[in-house]
Amino acid sequence: MERVLAFGCHPDDIEFLMAGTLALLAKRGYEVHIATMTGGDMGTATLTREAIKARRLHEAAESAAVIGAHYHYAGGCDLEVEYNAAYRKMATRVMREVDPLVVLTLPPMDYLPDHEQTSLLVRNAAYIASVPLYDAYGAQATRRFPYLYYCNASGLTDIFGRPLPVQFGVDVGSEMAAKERMLACHASQRDWLMYHNGWDAYTENMKAMTQEQGKLIGRTWGECFIQHLSLGHPHDNILEKILGDLVVVPDRSGNPKS
Repeated sequence: MERVLAFGCHPDDIEFLMAGTLALLAKRGYEVHIATMTGGDMGTATLTREAIKARRLHEAAESAAVIGAHYHYAGGCDLEVEYNAAYRKMATRVMREVDPLVVLTLPPMDYLPDHEQTSLLVRNAAYIASVPLYDAYGAQATRRFPYLYYCNASGLTDIFGRPLPVQFGVDVGSEMAAKERMLACHASQRDWLMYHNGWDAYTENMKAMTQEQGKLIGRTWGECFIQHLSLGHPHDNILEKILGDLVVVPDRSGNPKS
């Protein structure tokens, strides 16, 4: 069975922007793995770092289980993710343990440096995981370069308020119930965002972002992606081959291509 790895930074990143696509892939027989670089250990105003991390890792595993997925914690800490040897080994270890055909991760430009550094680390791990002499805690080298995709940015814009150049979207309407159930597992993050960001509409914000992306492809609900097309990685769009007409390419005006 081929594997798909969705690799985010914090518990709940995946649920906001990729969970519907993962649910579709799981239904098509792919073994789905969800990983986070950190354990959410800063996401509280009342608990200790260890206590909130334990709670958030449990919530992440519960969320993954909604679609029969496996959860991996890479080992990093909130607000400390950086492109260095220690984090490269963390990311590469997860990549090797899963050995995925397809990797989905955060975009290179996002609202938080932890997200951007995670994107770079996952991109690098997708390339170097197949290098036998690179040591990542003894994990065995992968067999190939995976297909690599970036999801849309949190808030759907870069740090200058510009939309990302998404290449296609996935119609996730049939999986919105599963996506909502997955996000609902992250109760502690909802509490944190209410405190820190003033969000009192956790699920509603996820739905709004999914609806906005749906508009780009002429569907009610959507999750949009950019494929990594540099040297080494495959250039054909395997998600389109797997998901068929659920993958829709917008034209430059933002309307779905006929």
